[in-house]
Amino acid sequence: MNSSPINNRVVEQLEERRRNGLFRSIAPFFIPAPDLMDCSTNSYLGLHANAEVAREAALLTGNQLSGNLASRLIAGTSALYRQLEKEIAEWEKTETALVFTSGYAANLGIIQALCTRSTEVFADRLNHASLYDGIRLSGCRLARYSHCDMADLKKLLHQSTAPEKLIITDTVFSMDGDLAPLCDIGDLARSSGAMVMVDEAHATGMFGGNGSGLVEATGTAGAIDVRMGTLSKAIAGLGGYVATSAALHDYFVNFSRSLIYSTGLPHPVLAHDLAAIRYVRQHPGIGAAVVRSADRMREELVRIGFATGPGTTQIIPCFVRDEQEAIALSSWLKARNIIVPAIRPPTVPKGSSRLRFSWSTLSGDDARETIIAHLQQWRKEHA
Repeated sequence: MNSSPINNRVVEQLEERRRNGLFRSIAPFFIPAPDLMDCSTNSYLGLHANAEVAREAALLTGNQLSGNLASRLIAGTSALYRQLEKEIAEWEKTETALVFTSGYAANLGIIQALCTRSTEVFADRLNHASLYDGIRLSGCRLARYSHCDMADLKKLLHQSTAPEKLIITDTVFSMDGDLAPLCDIGDLARSSGAMVMVDEAHATGMFGGNGSGLVEATGTAGAIDVRMGTLSKAIAGLGGYVATSAALHDYFVNFSRSLIYSTGLPHPVLAHDLAAIRYVRQHPGIGAAVVRSADRMREELVRIGFATGPGTTQIIPCFVRDEQEAIALSSWLKARNIIVPAIRPPTVPKGSSRLRFSWSTLSGDDARETIIAHLQQWRKEHA
């Protein structure tokens, strides 16, 4: 690169990350092998490899292999888009739903549209980065409360003089696998006149009798104004959505920049999303079965001496001493056909590096026993 202040800063920051064991790179995709155990995927229900979903998606796609080839506000919207949004709204039991090109785009577009300089957002400290990026983009005020700490949230709400208040939380936290106290958040919102937005990305497909998320599982639909979900994790497709009122739907169509200025999703993606949601709705309890299996994995990790935190979901953090150990253990397991990513700062707070197990329908008893045996061997060799 040519020498300039910006280029010099780029080089210095990359070198610093390498020195501290924090450098990240994009690894090549692993071609599935019979003995490969992939604990990195967010396809918790294995729907990317589900033959029934694939057959229905192929029928829905027909010969339409290209996309909606411009912004939906310019080129219109396809029948598949309309059907997908209709069935998401039925699934979520909301008036309407609106699909964005990704979960990240949904969070940016929702928050940027809803919030102004008169809005104060109260955000859990461990919320997903896309939520914080949306907050920054909107220019609103920000108050971060300690993770799942309702006393701290209550204090901040009480101290606020903002004309508008919005509480935002993940429902399942992506790096710790624990759950937001939605009932308590709803109570605080009612008493303070705040609106509530939840990010159901890691709960979509996994919780509730119909699999629509933690809002369904906790019976808090009446307390939640805006539900964001994703189609790229348990649904194993692509896209994000907001399930909400008809008025907010129309507001987002008019004011959400990430929707207005993005090309629509291609038909095969919409077809998979729709087929996968139908499969989840037709097979109640599949998410709960994965969570029960993850509980057994968590118990085994604790038994052999690893800390896993307070989580109770399909996401299992396995805490290690530092960044270097996280990289070394992840690489050691990879050499044994076990894919578990090393998660380090800045994705997680300093001093909390970990391996992150994403448990799925493809992670059965045999996989658990094999992984635990290898981890026991690692601990014996690196005591």
